[in-house]
Amino acid sequence: MPGTKAVGLLALIICFAGSGCGSGGAVSTPSDSPSTECHSAWNTVEVTGSAVNLRAGPGTEYAVLARVGRGDTLQVTGGTSDWYRVYVPDMSLFAWIYSRLTTGTELP
Repeated sequence: MPGTKAVGLLALIICFAGSGCGSGGAVSTPSDSPSTECHSAWNTVEVTGSAVNLRAGPGTEYAVLARVGRGDTLQVTGGTSDWYRVYVPDMSLFAWIYSRLTTGTELP
C-alpha cells in the first residue's frame, strides 16, 4: 500500500521523540480530565521588579526578548553568579534575567 512505509517511519519517530518506546510498547494516552497542576524539576523564582527585561544572554549587552512583571513566576534552568537562565511557560521562552530582580532561589 502506498504511504505505509511513511506512516510506519512517522510512528517510529514519534515513539523515539516521545521516549515512549521503553515502556514495553505501551502507548499512554491523556486522561479524560486533564490535571491543572504543573510539575517541574526546576527551581522557581518570583520577579520582584515592576518591569524586568528577559534577555538573550547573561548581560545587558544582549537583546531584550520579552518583559515580565512583579509577581510573575519563572522556572530556573541554570545560570551564572548574577544571572538566571529561565523558562517562561506562558511564552514558551528560554531567556536570562538579572538575579537581583528576583526572589526564591539561589544557584549552588
